[in-house]
Amino acid sequence: MPFIVSVAVLAVTTALTCALPGTLLVLRRQAMLVEAMSHAVLPGIVVGAIVSGSTRSPLMVVAASLMGLLVVLGAERLRASGLVTGDADQGLVFPVLFAIGVLLLSTALSQVHISEDTVLTGDLNLMALAPEHIIVADGGIDLGPRMMWRLAGVFAITAAYIALCYPTLKISTFDPVSARTMGMPVRRTDLGLMMLVALTVVVAFDAAGAILVVALMTIPPATALLVSRSLFGAMLMSLGIAAASALLGFWVALRWDLATSSTMAVVDALVFLAVLVATLPRRGRARS
Repeated sequence: MPFIVSVAVLAVTTALTCALPGTLLVLRRQAMLVEAMSHAVLPGIVVGAIVSGSTRSPLMVVAASLMGLLVVLGAERLRASGLVTGDADQGLVFPVLFAIGVLLLSTALSQVHISEDTVLTGDLNLMALAPEHIIVADGGIDLGPRMMWRLAGVFAITAAYIALCYPTLKISTFDPVSARTMGMPVRRTDLGLMMLVALTVVVAFDAAGAILVVALMTIPPATALLVSRSLFGAMLMSLGIAAASALLGFWVALRWDLATSSTMAVVDALVFLAVLVATLPRRGRARS
């Protein structure tokens, strides 16, 4: 698979995988939880790499995902204590975990090729290089970047989970009290969703980094929710916007020699602003 095609396909796969759970997070006002997770997974990545001896080990993915889930559970405990208010619970947990990850990265893994810049913004182009591809030995068939297939697997798992738990997720998103009253497994379903969000953040980490994954996971859903009036429609529209913005961002980055992941995030933001401006007159008439 040619390099340019690999980058384009990987960009779209990354955008789709990040945007899929994003609609639920935006509607639940948990978008900044992704920010907390994206920083908190770093010590899990480092610890997993130290224990397994490899930055490609499945153990690293598991450790980092559990570390992301720790933010959710730790924030819930602090909030339930009544000793902190607002979103300070998240602000107390993830900076500490991120700082521990940076310290471990600069000491225990100082000889391993993990760049601090990549931690923040990722390197999608690097993940699309030929050495990162899956090659079928018998026929020499290039199946594309390994990262693309990892993300596709996470996308499939997340889509299956949302489809399986859709009634609970839908009702608990808009009215969690009613969902609990009806006997729905709200907490178990929410924890499952958060685990998949953490897994998405971890797998997309190399391509999008700790900062840009937040944009890819929240901006397309926020754009879709400006015009959509149903949860299912918003999710489909979010995926369409994510794919289109990823391709446009890739083209702009290629045309002007810019960082691909960062350009994708900027294009996402510009699309959101364009849709917001276009829908303002209609919203004004609706209020009047």
